[in-house]
Amino acid sequence: MPTQESKPIETFDSFEELFQRAEVRPGYWEELGKLEFTEEMLARMKERGIKKSQLAASLGAKPAFVTRLVSGHNNFTIATMVRVARALDCEFRCHLQPAGTKACWLDVLKEEPQRPATGWAPAQFRTIQTIHPDFAHETVPVAA
Repeated sequence: MPTQESKPIETFDSFEELFQRAEVRPGYWEELGKLEFTEEMLARMKERGIKKSQLAASLGAKPAFVTRLVSGHNNFTIATMVRVARALDCEFRCHLQPAGTKACWLDVLKEEPQRPATGWAPAQFRTIQTIHPDFAHETVPVAA
């Protein structure tokens, strides 16, 4: 039976040191990317009221596939990420963020949503009068 060599476990003085060492490893960034996509996927599912079984049906997959996607025990392909995005009525976007910077995403509507026209309703306003001894005032309508 093969034996494993004993490797000493690294010790760290702080979590900051632990993360500084982890951040130099590619695996850290790979897992972070999967985590961020999974969090966005779950947030969109919640926002739209979509259950895992409904997402699976939209993807033409079994519910176990979606369970694996949200578990973190998967390796997303670009194709899978695009399929998930489209099933959630989204567009998939990828971004290369220069080191030492922080990205801030902002979703902007392409068109202003239609809103019902509202007219002025004079009954919603009341008239107030301000009196100041130095000059004459007129009555001014204000919102209630």
